[in-house]
Amino acid sequence: MKKRGIGLVIGIGIVLMGGLLGRLLWQPDPSDLVKHGLEQLNAATSFRYSLTQHQWVEGKDRVLTQVLGEKDGGNTRILGQLAGSEVEMIKIGDSTYSKDPFSKKWIRFENALAAQEVFLAELNPLSSLQIKELGEVMLSNQEKVNGEKVWVCHLSPSVQNQMMEVFWTDFQYTLYVRKSDKIVVKATIEAKNKLKSDPMTMTLEFKDIGKKITIQAPDV
Repeated sequence: MKKRGIGLVIGIGIVLMGGLLGRLLWQPDPSDLVKHGLEQLNAATSFRYSLTQHQWVEGKDRVLTQVLGEKDGGNTRILGQLAGSEVEMIKIGDSTYSKDPFSKKWIRFENALAAQEVFLAELNPLSSLQIKELGEVMLSNQEKVNGEKVWVCHLSPSVQNQMMEVFWTDFQYTLYVRKSDKIVVKATIEAKNKLKSDPMTMTLEFKDIGKKITIQAPDV
């Protein structure tokens, strides 16, 4: 009886250890993970984000864009620097407002749609994550973003962004998919200038996804 009891305990221990190891070693399908993660992010009605873009110009690494933003439905607000100049903009539906860095007064763009096209990536960070075909997706390691565990996926996709396709080529994406809810919370995009082959890097981070955010039009 004692031997049978010991054998039972050992058997249960082996089953539990096997289950634990299985959970630790299990990895999701990389393509499905990326598709689901991007779908979840694109479906989010609100989030806060940061966008930083580096580009090599005349042999030097320069920060072209560094902004913080928040999005609530069709409304967006950004604050930061573009090409060395301070920028603060608010998009409410089809209307776009910009704060003059000197007078601190708000100005409404007469051609709001043209302004939104110029600042497409800054006002709509998800535009840089529109992909035609994923290509091969490689799942590398696990890391942490803002203290939360993420899957790290690498891919060389064909993009669905006309502005990016005109100026850049050889796209390399690294996507960080949060393990708790399988949503993309960070993306790093590397590409080369079509004319000079100078490298470009864009880093996007997302947080407060789905939380209540209020953005209102400024007094003009």
